[in-house]
Amino acid sequence: MGLPVQPPKPGKAMSIFVLLVGIGILGVGAYSYVADSAVLDDRVEVTAEVVDTGVEEVPASRGNTAFVPNVTFQYRFNGTEYTSNRLYPGRAQPTYGNRSSAEAQLSAYPVGETVTAYVDPDSPARAFLIDSRSGLGIGALAVGVLICIIGGIGLYQAQAQARVRDLLS
Repeated sequence: MGLPVQPPKPGKAMSIFVLLVGIGILGVGAYSYVADSAVLDDRVEVTAEVVDTGVEEVPASRGNTAFVPNVTFQYRFNGTEYTSNRLYPGRAQPTYGNRSSAEAQLSAYPVGETVTAYVDPDSPARAFLIDSRSGLGIGALAVGVLICIIGGIGLYQAQAQARVRDLLS
């Protein structure tokens, strides 16, 4: 018969949970960064026309509201007409804490203006206007590292406390 398995102590379990959350956020950040890099490496410039702009209110953390600038533009790629509303490559688009910050992003894209858009030939319907990463992938990587450090420190402290308890008993 094997030895009975003890469940982890609460401090140790919480530290492991925090560490796993940090690793998950690191994975999301790495995926976003790599996906943006792939699109940026293969992009093709096209001429587009801005057909609409606006700011969308979306729910944010703690009951707050965030604001997403939307620029709808039309373009032609390989003989087919497309419409997109992406500012950056990838799925993640930045949000802003107030409407005026989101509106400031729209000032470069007046309706009717001809602009340069960037198309991933593998996904031509998902063109974007800003030829760089949104920064969300790198931000997620940084947050993931910080959370992993916090979880690692908590785990180390929980282990140290367990060793002290074992020595005293």
